[in-house]
Amino acid sequence: MNDYTILEMITAQLQDCESMAALNDKIYPKEWHVSPELLRNLLKKNPDIYRILKTTEGVKGMYSLFPLAKEAYKAILKGSLSEYELEDKLLTYDRPEDVYLYFITLIVDTLDSRRKEYASKVIKDIPGELIRLKQKGVHVQEIGGFAVSPEGARVLPRMGFTHHGETVIQNGHEYPVFRAKPVEVIHSIK
Repeated sequence: MNDYTILEMITAQLQDCESMAALNDKIYPKEWHVSPELLRNLLKKNPDIYRILKTTEGVKGMYSLFPLAKEAYKAILKGSLSEYELEDKLLTYDRPEDVYLYFITLIVDTLDSRRKEYASKVIKDIPGELIRLKQKGVHVQEIGGFAVSPEGARVLPRMGFTHHGETVIQNGHEYPVFRAKPVEVIHSIK
């Protein structure tokens, strides 16, 4: 059992990008790797998009919700827009408005013996983030994403997401698309 300290879920800062990229690269296949530079650019545009589980050993879990306009959201879930093209489409929360949240990542260090503890902590943070956005005046119309792993396809329905038979092709692979209303996610995660 690892004995390092788990810190609370926090909003990622620019100095966390190296550790975030390292976790991403450790868990995801090469086609999903992202550079710390890209993460920094995204955080500079909208500093509220990544929530991380930080420990004394680095980032052990994270999720991200990218606010997009309806057209960009629909395009990413249909596969006509790549995740690598999202930087220019990313909205800020400076002026509260209607947004569609692209659930771009949910990841924990699955190679760590405390992975279940991490997963629980990361997932249980999501309703609070959705409530925070609502209180800020952000009107989330829908949350959507696709599962790149069998684990993701099992977890998303338990989080209030529904698969209506849609699929998307990204990086040459076909993935199931999941969608939810914020209230469904808030009520499903306990």
